[in-house]
Amino acid sequence: MKDFLKVIVFGGLFLVPLLPVYVESDFFFPFITGKNFAFRILIEVVCASWILLALADVRYRPRFSWILAGFSALLVVMFFANLFGEYPHKSFWSNFERMDGYVTLIHLFAYTFIAGSVLTTDKLWSYFFNFSVAIALFVAVYGLAQHGGLIEGGRARIDSRLGNAAYMAVYMLFHIFIVLWLFVRSKVSVHKIMYACMALLFIYTLLLTGTRGTFLGFIGGMSVAVGYVALFGRQYPELRKIAIGGCLAVVIIILGFWSVKDSSFVQSSGPLARIASLNIQKDLETRGVIWSMALEGVKERPLLGWGQGNFNYVFNKNFEPVLYNKEAWFDRVHDIVLDWLIAGGVLGFLAYASIFVALFYYLFWLPIWNKNQHFDVLERAVLLGLVVGYLMHNLVVFDNIISYIFFGTILALVHSRVSESIEAVDSVGTNEKLITQFFAPIVIIIAAATIYFVNVPSMLAAHDIIASLKLETVEGRLAEFDKALARGSFADQEIVEQLIQQAMSIVNNQNLPESQRLAMMQRAEVEMHTLIEKKPGDARLHNFLATFYRAMGALPQAREQAAEARELSPRKPAIVIEQGVIEVQANQIEAARDFFKEAYVLETSNSQALVLYASTLVILGDVEEAKALIGEEHLDEFAANDFALNAVNKSTDKVFLAELFEKRVALFPNEPQNRASLSYAYYQLGEIDASIEVLEKASVDIPGFSDRAQCFIKNLRSGSDPGEGCE
Repeated sequence: MKDFLKVIVFGGLFLVPLLPVYVESDFFFPFITGKNFAFRILIEVVCASWILLALADVRYRPRFSWILAGFSALLVVMFFANLFGEYPHKSFWSNFERMDGYVTLIHLFAYTFIAGSVLTTDKLWSYFFNFSVAIALFVAVYGLAQHGGLIEGGRARIDSRLGNAAYMAVYMLFHIFIVLWLFVRSKVSVHKIMYACMALLFIYTLLLTGTRGTFLGFIGGMSVAVGYVALFGRQYPELRKIAIGGCLAVVIIILGFWSVKDSSFVQSSGPLARIASLNIQKDLETRGVIWSMALEGVKERPLLGWGQGNFNYVFNKNFEPVLYNKEAWFDRVHDIVLDWLIAGGVLGFLAYASIFVALFYYLFWLPIWNKNQHFDVLERAVLLGLVVGYLMHNLVVFDNIISYIFFGTILALVHSRVSESIEAVDSVGTNEKLITQFFAPIVIIIAAATIYFVNVPSMLAAHDIIASLKLETVEGRLAEFDKALARGSFADQEIVEQLIQQAMSIVNNQNLPESQRLAMMQRAEVEMHTLIEKKPGDARLHNFLATFYRAMGALPQAREQAAEARELSPRKPAIVIEQGVIEVQANQIEAARDFFKEAYVLETSNSQALVLYASTLVILGDVEEAKALIGEEHLDEFAANDFALNAVNKSTDKVFLAELFEKRVALFPNEPQNRASLSYAYYQLGEIDASIEVLEKASVDIPGFSDRAQCFIKNLRSGSDPGEGCE
């Protein structure tokens, strides 16, 4: 029995490094959901098998380290933080886009705990890391093929099988240091050369992701690793000299790269150019605004925070209008410190930080006092460099399942070396008959129930969403959405939002029977109201519903929902603009003007609000005021906006209309309608020669428009209406 259990436990753990290459195309968010569901199921199977194995064999039983003590404290604190948070359901289960939450935290703990308990020899860790590096090599080569255009049409910032350049970057970061770990432990010269070559390849791949925060993490981590050897590597005099030289080399490389950052070679490479454009003050400007908003949320709930996945409430409530042109619905702070302060308050952050305190205790503090040196100097240097690099990455990004897995792997490695046996656990005796006849059936039943209820309904729902998008008929799509909602998954919000989008896409499709359109719209409306009842206080949902009602033409309901969204996020220009658009559709132009003006006043650099505000001024007859507002700076954007152009077209200022069409032709020279409209504007001003000149130039520039242009010209010269008989 023990041999069979070991095959499952070790086999499951060794399947984990394969997850980065797994993409489930038939699931919603295919790069996220497939990997996460696979990880959860693997760990659930491994955990059940490990429990029985630990009962049967004392060698695989839990051992104590401060790392797992800190992680356990995090689980306890976050349970209560999520339970008493703003929206516990999402805190525990998350959604398809992130698949984070408490469920992931538990699985990560189980993975770390089990890997640290069973991978207890250098040989096992060598096998594990070499296998992971081999997978990373495939992922890197796949990414390079993307960059070269050999697959997927070419990518400037490569993401390989991870689906996101930042996720790819942190995956490469971990494997650069894992390769260095294997390098310093290897005694075979050929192997060292191979590891060195792979490290260079992974570094180059990281650069091609164009992820500046991770690149800085790599520089910081390498500096720490090399600096540690230079300071503490007395027993390695040759390596110490190399390390000191390496410190200088890092400085020289950075300065050298910086000196050629404006060269054509660097600027012609998108990812390198992106890294070369690094400007910490400018690049952190947006992050700084978000961080200040997060701090307001921390002040409001300092002890246990808002629960995992609930930053959106803080973001909406404290929204700063300067972010009008950024992501409208942030759900993460993009800073590991503030993310945990928001999720778990001060207690949650301290519990999370205790894991790193334990790491530095074992890797840095104890060796200084020559106590319990579980790692040699080179191993400590690599591990400290990796931890520092990972932390620097997370100061401006956030974790995903891949970074979680490999952070858990490093925790398991350190735990396996430093942990101590627990006498009370080791002394518990069991016999094989008791395990097979009593414990095994219980564990199998619990494991099967866990695998099903934690994963299967949501997996089926993730598939249903994709299936609905592939169907042509409204009945088929609605049936798939019905199935998805009936699954009882944790992603109802994403399902309903997709249903709403589908309903809005068909509302004006006259090719579909009215009964079908009505059925889809009614179901979408009901489900969105149900969702709002389950998840009160979310401005995004009310704004979504307002847009839906506006698309349906139900303007009183749209006003009501937009007002609800505005109450929950009073300073978000996008919501104020939605209120204005609703009034435009209701032909309440004065009310629309007031909303657009308010959006503009909230942030005067918001050119969209300015254009809409100026457009309503034109409609209301205040053309000169609109011109003064637009000025030369925003004239191009005003001319490019159809709503603005229609407003001027209905006014009496035909000179301004001609000026706008001149701008529009310059902006979109290959659109024949712009040429025709400019010609007609000149015709309205009585400038026949100018009108003909525009058409003659259009005949040359746009050959496909030549026949119509000549027809217009003929009419102009004969004194007829330009468009007569030219359709």
